[in-house]
Amino acid sequence: MEATSVCQCDKGYFRAEKDPPSMACTRPPSAPRNVIFNINETALILEWSPPSDTGGRKDLTYSIICKKCGLDPSQCEDCGGGLRFIPRHTGLINNSVIVLDFVSHVNYTFEIEAMNGVSELSFSPKPFTAITVTTDQDDTRMPFSSTEDELERTIAFYLPVTFETWRFYALPNS
Repeated sequence: MEATSVCQCDKGYFRAEKDPPSMACTRPPSAPRNVIFNINETALILEWSPPSDTGGRKDLTYSIICKKCGLDPSQCEDCGGGLRFIPRHTGLINNSVIVLDFVSHVNYTFEIEAMNGVSELSFSPKPFTAITVTTDQDDTRMPFSSTEDELERTIAFYLPVTFETWRFYALPNS
């Protein structure tokens, strides 16, 4: 009798297409933890801790989903292209992102998802951690630079004007 070198994965465990057949089966990660926000001049900085369970993989990335919500959390819509994410909102390898170009008097809910090489193979919803930030500012939009090289100068230029006019509030998730 000949032994097989490829095992079938148990339910909830997967092997990515590029994984060698001899590799152990892995699972999607749990949600990121401990999401916080900080104000840095004209920007909102979101930071989080890695998931407690990486699913047994090292190819962890993060994506940010933004929703604009009314007073009722069930009345949310996609933020669309109105916000700017530095470096981007998907495929993040670090556990932070800078968000620019807010509109005043809006509840923004940011959902942070952790993914790995087998996340797309799972039929379960991707686990995420969410934080809601309410903007309250007199100006309707903050200008921002269109190039990465000018971003630092733009933030420094607007610091004296905007730092005291932006207020952000974290709302508890229910």
